[in-house]
Amino acid sequence: MDKPNAGVFNLLGIPILNITMQQALDLLFSSLGPQSKTQEIHFVNAHCINVAAKQAQYLEILQNAKAIFPDGTGIRKAGDTLGTPIIDNVNGTDMFPLLCERCAAEGKTLYLLGAGPTIAQKTAQWANDHAKKAIVAGYQDGFFSKGEEPNVISRINASKADFLLVAMGVPRQELWIHEQRDLLTVPVSMGVGGLFDFYSGSIARAPTWMRKIGIEWVWRLIMEPRRMWKRYVIGNAEFLLRIQKIKRTKREINNQ
Repeated sequence: MDKPNAGVFNLLGIPILNITMQQALDLLFSSLGPQSKTQEIHFVNAHCINVAAKQAQYLEILQNAKAIFPDGTGIRKAGDTLGTPIIDNVNGTDMFPLLCERCAAEGKTLYLLGAGPTIAQKTAQWANDHAKKAIVAGYQDGFFSKGEEPNVISRINASKADFLLVAMGVPRQELWIHEQRDLLTVPVSMGVGGLFDFYSGSIARAPTWMRKIGIEWVWRLIMEPRRMWKRYVIGNAEFLLRIQKIKRTKREINNQ
């Protein structure tokens, strides 16, 4: 699939776009229009890279997506280590309010899919309140069976939404979008991880100062130690070791 004309940071063969938040929003809205199948756009952070290194199907989906955005301190550190400084933290949580505002300004709509009962509904309410306009065309929690899936897809398509945001966690959300890509008529589909949890009020987001210095992951670990310790304590170490290995390999190739 053709990639947008932008700087690219390649990691595990995943072409991560090295662009600003504003450029990412421009890309999203320029991708709208009649489509034969949905376009897959995703975010990747350090955890995503760890998962992709072990799951070939997920890796292939990321390698062939319409666009991949750089999310978090881990990707920024990888860029610095490998000689491609990342110019902006294009994460979904910071993007969401901006996406809502632009949808309101341009008459576009969202469909929210995933998370637990009432969470998608509360996120939809937040989005409409923030945009001061009804920009959410529909919502559905993630607790539906395989047999209910055709009806879920029909409701998404019937909503005529411009963007589908899927909050099922990595890599389930990306796998689900990819499996349904020929059935979904919504122009753009994105995996957004725990975004609904923040905007529904289910989980408090890190203070601004922690976000600014790149330690939001510490807050997540404090808030949910049992669920997050493996991802952040073991996962971060695994990610840094992987980046160092890539750096050594590149140096060895350059020295040949």
